[in-house]
Amino acid sequence: MEQIGLNVAEFLAYLGIGLLGLGLAGSAIGLSLGGSAVTGMSDERRTQGLAVSVLPGTQGLYAFAVGFLCLQELGGDEPRFLIVFASGLVTGLSCLFSGWFQGQVCAAGIKSINQGRMPMGQVLLLAVFPEFYAILGFALSALLLFQ
Repeated sequence: MEQIGLNVAEFLAYLGIGLLGLGLAGSAIGLSLGGSAVTGMSDERRTQGLAVSVLPGTQGLYAFAVGFLCLQELGGDEPRFLIVFASGLVTGLSCLFSGWFQGQVCAAGIKSINQGRMPMGQVLLLAVFPEFYAILGFALSALLLFQ
């Protein structure tokens, strides 16, 4: 069997890209939490619940975008392997937890909308707070990759 010619830095870079899958998982978890909450809504409020339930999907988009940037970095003349690792780690973890907990906030908000205790605008405002940390992870990775 032919040996793979990777050094430790290259290995870490590809591990970092793999860690971006955590961001995708965060979106999937958050979307399933929000989507499950929508299934119990009344017909007249379901459209509002659907609008709230899709919010955790953005974390997967951030992870995908950083993955694309990381692959471009690896294809360059002098790839910075440890920067790729750091970018994957930061974005993967921030999007995992942000998407997961945003899904919990969205599910609770959807329940509140359904019970008439909270308007959709307030639920959206609360759901933005976990999203902010995914945005920070994305922005930090972009800063690292574009320096």
